[in-house]
Amino acid sequence: MEQIQFVPKDFELVLPRLIRFVKSLPQEKNFVLEIKEEKKLRSLTANAYLWVLCEKLAAERSKEDALTTKEEIYIDAIREAGMYRDFHIRQEEAPTFCTMWHAFGTGWPTEQVDYTPDGLVVIRAYYGSSVYSTKRMARLIDNLVQDCKAVGIETLPPDKLAALVNQHQPVKIGGGDG
Repeated sequence: MEQIQFVPKDFELVLPRLIRFVKSLPQEKNFVLEIKEEKKLRSLTANAYLWVLCEKLAAERSKEDALTTKEEIYIDAIREAGMYRDFHIRQEEAPTFCTMWHAFGTGWPTEQVDYTPDGLVVIRAYYGSSVYSTKRMARLIDNLVQDCKAVGIETLPPDKLAALVNQHQPVKIGGGDG
């Protein structure tokens, strides 16, 4: 698969490259050309901070209740973020579907939310943060920051948090940075 990035005003500059690429394709096959807007994905630094927040919340909640893990905090945050898709499937296929969906990673939970009139079950499958855009990741981290503040856990100051999630700039997380 070939990716050619461009801005519309400069399209004529990338046209020769596109033509060369198309000519290099097997001529007997059919192809689909797709043009889509480039989206910034979340940064690994933002992801690392997300896990720091999950770990701090888990430690704090474990003081009050039964043991809570950072993974449980993360899954709850994913559910609250609400990026999901509902699948209508046969009851007997639900366990296999859920197992396969969970195999995508820790933050890919499922839950049965309804039945349909024709006897199917509705499985809500949540997407993990590994596929979140910068905007969604910022919302997820902001929710965790609010949860942390509610129980007295120190978080990054707003300016450093904005740099972390919006501008993909590395930010020192420990050592008195808030």
